[in-house]
Amino acid sequence: MPHPIYLTKSDLKTARSCSTKLYYKKLGYPTVDRVDPYTRILADGNFIISKIAHLLYPEGIYISANLNSDEHIAAAVQETIAQLQKENVTLFEPVLYADHKLARADILVKQGDRIEIIEIRVKGFDSKAHDELIKNRHLSLFRNKRTGKVGGEWRHIIEEVAYQVGILQEMLAEHLPQLQVEIAPYLIVPDRTKTTAIDNLASYFQIQRVSSPRNSFSKLNGVTINFSGDIQELWQDQFLTKVSIESEVAELVEPTISIAQKYIGYLIERSPEIFAPISKSCKGCEYRASAQDPRDGFKECWGDLAEVEHHVLELYQMGRIGGNETPLVNEMIEQKQVSMFDVPLEELNDETYSERQLIQIEYTQKNKEWISDELPSFLQKVEYPIHFIDFETSRMAIPYHAGMQTYEQVAFQWSCHTIAAPDAPPIQTEWLDLEHNFPNFQFAESLMECLGDRGTILTWATHENSVLRDIYYQMQAYDYQNPQLKAWLANTAKLGPRGTSHLVDMNALTLKHYFHPLMKGRTSLKCVLPAVWKTNAYLHEIPYFQEYYQEINGEVLSPYDVLPQLQIGDRIQVVNEGAGAMLAYQDLMYGENRDLSRDNQAMRSQWKELLYQYCRLDTMAMVIIWTHWHRLCRKSKPN
Repeated sequence: MPHPIYLTKSDLKTARSCSTKLYYKKLGYPTVDRVDPYTRILADGNFIISKIAHLLYPEGIYISANLNSDEHIAAAVQETIAQLQKENVTLFEPVLYADHKLARADILVKQGDRIEIIEIRVKGFDSKAHDELIKNRHLSLFRNKRTGKVGGEWRHIIEEVAYQVGILQEMLAEHLPQLQVEIAPYLIVPDRTKTTAIDNLASYFQIQRVSSPRNSFSKLNGVTINFSGDIQELWQDQFLTKVSIESEVAELVEPTISIAQKYIGYLIERSPEIFAPISKSCKGCEYRASAQDPRDGFKECWGDLAEVEHHVLELYQMGRIGGNETPLVNEMIEQKQVSMFDVPLEELNDETYSERQLIQIEYTQKNKEWISDELPSFLQKVEYPIHFIDFETSRMAIPYHAGMQTYEQVAFQWSCHTIAAPDAPPIQTEWLDLEHNFPNFQFAESLMECLGDRGTILTWATHENSVLRDIYYQMQAYDYQNPQLKAWLANTAKLGPRGTSHLVDMNALTLKHYFHPLMKGRTSLKCVLPAVWKTNAYLHEIPYFQEYYQEINGEVLSPYDVLPQLQIGDRIQVVNEGAGAMLAYQDLMYGENRDLSRDNQAMRSQWKELLYQYCRLDTMAMVIIWTHWHRLCRKSKPN
């Protein structure tokens, strides 16, 4: 019987980031980034990749389990042990348990004296680069090229598989000592070097919500995936790769099990050693209070230091102060000096970041906005018309069409606000594709028609440049013939490291030319807009901005919080951030709303309006900030 205290794969991952978080996790503390499992699966492609991997093993037996009770876990463990006594068996999500360590493997295949543990991941994999490293340097994509040790972006995945292998070894030794088996670990991953031969592959999959226990720890928790295509064709069409990670796992099994036992000891003994010292790493702590649960892990760790105004954790690139070996901010935290005003200014000597840090400290103390001396002349030189553009895109693990690779960029929406001349009102244009076609070339053609070859194109950050660059190379890859579009893309976007872009990045302009105390150390559009909007009442009176003004209990809301919700079907929907737009698009294309929205034009129109209003606000937000910059520059002119 499993002990009530156990350590799952996700527990181990949490503890490796911060052992105090494991304590909060086990007590069920609220987190600020808690995401509905259905949404998470829909976002990263697990729902289809896992289904395809399972379809490759039609003889597989699913081990049903949830975390509602120790009895359920014990029953699933016993069923797994019973199945492993068969000569040959394939199991989906078998439950592995040994000495408080608990995990589910995605797929386990036993054939005689050999057991394969197969982990399904949606992370893109380059099999050609991997094979070349093995052949030429006796390395792999999973190893550090300098040290040869397992490391880099794949390490945490290898550790999770090593954890499963270590548990299975102990489990077999305890319950089936007569079995002498070889354990071979593998990954199944989307291969960036392969293409699909099946057109509209993702359209053959549809997900549906089902009732599921709250504490289920299945990768497909709460989701049923239906496949309506040809299974034989799917078996022959392999854009997934099965790759051995045997040597990498062998290197990590012992240290992974060892560290897991340390954390288990902390939990069983209720050891104070589970509480890690506070540091700069706490800035991203997700254990914060929610409206439903007032427990706040961050505040419990930091005590009164959590309430200090103008916190050092809010300082731009605060971790860079004093170098990466022993950051000064950690010394300050240890000494309980956690105001950014406690930072010794002589320590701000990094050529890249210090100027911005000094501006933030000075103008936070003054509680004033700051603009550079160069911003007025820059704004005067900008050529009209000015186009503010924003794109919504999606990268799915499933290739959209025959001949396409996994994770290709799909651009499905753009918005543009154009100011034709000084003091002219912004005119909005937009485009959205909700058909089951690869939309990129039509996306770019419609954008080219809107923008033309004159004026200035403004973006926020570099995403739009990356999208246009990808479309340029997709034109070559798919032999899409439009010489005018190809020339326009080459002239507009930066296509390589030595190229130039005609897109002007307002995020970069903000870093160089503008600061507002409410932004703190951040420059994302979602931080800059509320800072400008909430403290400059004149903006609320401008007619084309008025729809975004709303005040509750004396507080001016961010325009993103004003976007209306819509009742669509049986749920209230709102799209007010980029991930939500991507999820809404994928849901319409391949989710449970797909068939409903096709047949119900009113529902389809509602989804379109949700996507339109969000993307439309992103470009209007840039106009609001641009308008405010002009006002600041006019006020800064000497009399």
